[in-house]
Amino acid sequence: MALKAVVTADFDEGNRRVAAGDWQGAIAAFDRCLAVNPKDWQALANRAGARLQVGDSARALDDYMAAAALNPASANIKSNLAVLLKELGELELACKLLEEALAAEPGHADAWSNLGVVRQHQLRYQDAIACFLKAIELDGLTPARCNNLGNVCTSALLLDDAIAVLQGGLGLAPDDANLQFSLSIALLLAGRYAEAWPLYEARWRSILEPRHSGRLWNGGPLGKRALLLWAEQGLGDSLQMARFLPRLRAEHPDARLLLACPEPFHRLFAQFDGVELLPPDAAPAHDCQLPLMSLPGALGVTLDNLPSTPYLRAVATQTPPLPDSGRLKVGVVWESGRWGVGIADAWRQHKSVPPALFAGICRVPGIDFVALQPGALPAELQGLVAQPAIADFADTAALVAQLDLVICVDTAILHLAGAMGKPVWALLRAESAPFFLADADVAPWYPSVRLWRQARPGDWSPVLVDVAAALSTPQTF
Repeated sequence: MALKAVVTADFDEGNRRVAAGDWQGAIAAFDRCLAVNPKDWQALANRAGARLQVGDSARALDDYMAAAALNPASANIKSNLAVLLKELGELELACKLLEEALAAEPGHADAWSNLGVVRQHQLRYQDAIACFLKAIELDGLTPARCNNLGNVCTSALLLDDAIAVLQGGLGLAPDDANLQFSLSIALLLAGRYAEAWPLYEARWRSILEPRHSGRLWNGGPLGKRALLLWAEQGLGDSLQMARFLPRLRAEHPDARLLLACPEPFHRLFAQFDGVELLPPDAAPAHDCQLPLMSLPGALGVTLDNLPSTPYLRAVATQTPPLPDSGRLKVGVVWESGRWGVGIADAWRQHKSVPPALFAGICRVPGIDFVALQPGALPAELQGLVAQPAIADFADTAALVAQLDLVICVDTAILHLAGAMGKPVWALLRAESAPFFLADADVAPWYPSVRLWRQARPGDWSPVLVDVAAALSTPQTF
């Protein structure tokens, strides 16, 4: 009895530490339980959940598999194991487990929610909406369920529904950072910038960790103070926000402007007079600071006052000029950058076009195609696309300046070419992206960018057929 009491106490302590977010303490408590009884499936399942929270996916998977072997009928274990499989990118396996769990226990609200998340990642948005609504029907509204439902409505571009659901969630939990950030994305897609910017700051309490914690600049007069601006998120975001640097310099002539950004930008951004360029991890003395993506909010940017004139130009580089064949020169980018593995990278990869499909564009005769992305050419594009050497964005800008047109997926080159005023055909997912609105034909931030959108999520083929046909028609870009 004494031993059983000790195990029970350790199990209870593990659960208390889970509730407190002390994942390592929880793991240690469940370790003690399992040292006494290695077949304690509940301790295995709970330790798996804690391990998943600290990013130990491999050992979490081992624990869940062991727990499932000991208690194969448990819908809870299947549902939680499916969450891990989803994180690993194993969507079909996750779906199968959740369907098994729901066949045995149709009233399992969390399994319905988890199935909705999997369906969303499978781009099956209407099915995902149905799953989230079923979870709400079974167990009521919660902030997390509102966030799930609102996010999938945003992906499906049901923006009025998304905004209403997310606002309803904030009625339940006004300070919920996930809901605030999700609502900001829906509002940006709807073009409601003034409402979106304050909520967009919730990214620092939900999905991102700020690099600096000093006083934030609120857009007011700087005088002679030093403002540290620093890059965040993707490379395209820095290129997009660079449009505001000349405005800052003009409106605050006596201020010291510091910009910490990736070094591949430094030669290109040297064209901004009066802006000191620093490595991305620099921490110089400053009076106030601001992440780059917070600039539009601080400056009160809306669609009505958004500056849209070109703001970047090519600078001198050692890049050899492109051969002059007398044919049209078209730059191409078919792949978005990779940020991780499993589901962490899946959304970005949905933005990419498989090289075998993209090759259809590059077979249009009478055009010289030039790769604007680094790395080895895929086999499907070899012999169709030239690939000059590129060291940084100054080299890329020098190439873009020589082109008649750029055709690219939603990645940094879109922003670079758009910032230079170069004609661009941007290939967009059906879900769009926050700064390209839900159904615009031209990018509001870049008037030279024409948007070619998927009609159905994940289906690039019709888009590429249309682009190839347009390329085959004589016209001026």
